[in-house]
This record gives sequence, C-alpha cells and structure tokens, in this order.
Amino acid sequence: MSRRNPGRKPRPAPPEAAATESRGLAARPVEAGPRGDNAWESIRCFIALQPDEAARLRLDELAAEQQRRWPAARRMRAENLHLTLAFIGALEAARARQVAARLAALRFDPFAWTLDTVGSFGRARVLWAGGTDARLDALASQARRLLDDLDIGYDRKPFVAHVTLLRKLPRAAAQEPPRRIAPPIPWRAQPPVLLESRAEAGGTRYVPVSPQPGDG
Repeated sequence: MSRRNPGRKPRPAPPEAAATESRGLAARPVEAGPRGDNAWESIRCFIALQPDEAARLRLDELAAEQQRRWPAARRMRAENLHLTLAFIGALEAARARQVAARLAALRFDPFAWTLDTVGSFGRARVLWAGGTDARLDALASQARRLLDDLDIGYDRKPFVAHVTLLRKLPRAAAQEPPRRIAPPIPWRAQPPVLLESRAEAGGTRYVPVSPQPGDG
C-alpha cells in the first residue's frame, strides 16, 4: 500500500491543459463546418460577396500577373476570391445557420460596380484589388446591423472594399503605391452569403453556409 505525503502539493496542470479547462466548450476540436448534428460545433466564418464568373476569371488573371512579379507571394485560389463585408471568426454552427438564414431573407437589388485599383496593406503584406461604391458601403453596414441584431460579434474595423489577390507579399512590394487596373474589372453583385473557412487536405476552402428549415 502506497503512502501519501500530506505535505506534497498537487502537481499543476500543464499550461495547455489549464487553458483547455478554462475555455470549456470553446476548447473542443473545431469541426470542418456545420455538417454535423452538434449545434455547439464552432466554425470560422464571414459575410461576403462572391464574384460572378467573368469577374472571378479577370481577378484570377490579375492575381497570376501580380504573382509573376512577386513569385514568393502566395496567390489566392480562384474559387476562394471574395469581398468581405463583415469578418466574424469562430461561431457556433447553429448560430452560423441562423446568420445564413437572415442573409437569405434580406431584400437585395443586384447592381454592377467596378474594381479599378491594385494596392497593398503593408503591415498585413496583402495585395488587393478594389474600388469604391456607395452601394457596397451600404451593404456592409446592413450586414453588420444584422449581426448586431443577433448579438454576434465581428471585426469592427472600417469597411474597405477589396478582394485579396496575394498574401505574404514581400515587404518591398507592400510599399508600392496603388495603381490603376486597365481596363477596370466589372462585377455584378449578387446577394451576400455567409462563408465558412474550411481547412482541407488541399488547402483552405471558403464554402457557403446553407440554412436549414427552422433557422433564422
């Protein structure tokens, strides 16, 4: 029979274990998306516009052209090109489907706008294509009000209409001034969607979240 030393203090849990205990449900492994039956699963998501096929093709060509100038940069996959209206981050799957349902119910009048500038975010080392349109600003505000109504947190940085083309841009490239896209890229805006950032063997994919009956 082993003896217990009354003066011995319990060994503290490793930092990662303590952090896991303190996070509770948030510490559970993140599933690939709201495909399971557990409403508590978390996904990473954001509200965005997806380009029409003609705009996607032009943006992908522009990304390829820019990567030839900066081959060390990481190019966005064509199917992942998008314009973020509101970045949410981790969200329970049931709540994500609720957001998707509310987005699907929004009144939306399609409109056309153009991307006419290539620029960079120096600190983030991101190359983007963008443009300005008051209707985009209004749509971003509408998407963020929807999240406020649902009491869902999101990144509150001011909205800047842009599509990421390259990541991990060399620092020298990130200092270049913005330049014009000739000819500009037309984009027929369609209703906003909630996209899930899904990690897969071939890389990250952005997949629309589909509401289920009763969501919203």
